[in-house]
Amino acid sequence: MQQKYTRIQLASVFVLLILIGCASHDVTRVEDYNQFAIKAAQAGLWNEAIFRWQQAVSIDPDNAGAHNNLGVGYEALGKIAEAVSAYQRATELDPDSKYYRINYRRCRLHIRRSGVDSEETQPESSEELVEN
Repeated sequence: MQQKYTRIQLASVFVLLILIGCASHDVTRVEDYNQFAIKAAQAGLWNEAIFRWQQAVSIDPDNAGAHNNLGVGYEALGKIAEAVSAYQRATELDPDSKYYRINYRRCRLHIRRSGVDSEETQPESSEELVEN
C-alpha cells in the first residue's frame, strides 16, 4: 500500500514538472514574439509586428504589454478603432501603467478629432510607446 502512494506521489510530481515546463515555454514564446515584433516595428514592418503581437496575445491573453504593443501597431497603420480596443484591454489588465493610459487617452482623442491630420497624433517614436 505504501508503494502505491509513493508511485502516485512520483507521478504527481512528474506531471507538475511537465506543466511547469510547458508554462515557462509559453512565457519564452511570448517574449520571443514580442522582441521579434519590436524589431519588425522598428524596421517599419508593421503588418509583421502586428501578426507577432497577435500571436503573443493568443498565447497569453492577460499580457498587458502585448495588448499595448498591438495597439501601437494598429495605430501606426491607421487602424484607430482596433488600436483603441487594444489599448483599452492593456489598461484593464494593468491600470497602474501610465504608458498604457497615455496611449489609450491619446488614441481616443484622435477619434474625437477625426478631422485633424493623422500625422499630428502619430507617435514620435515607436520606442517610446512599445514595451520591451
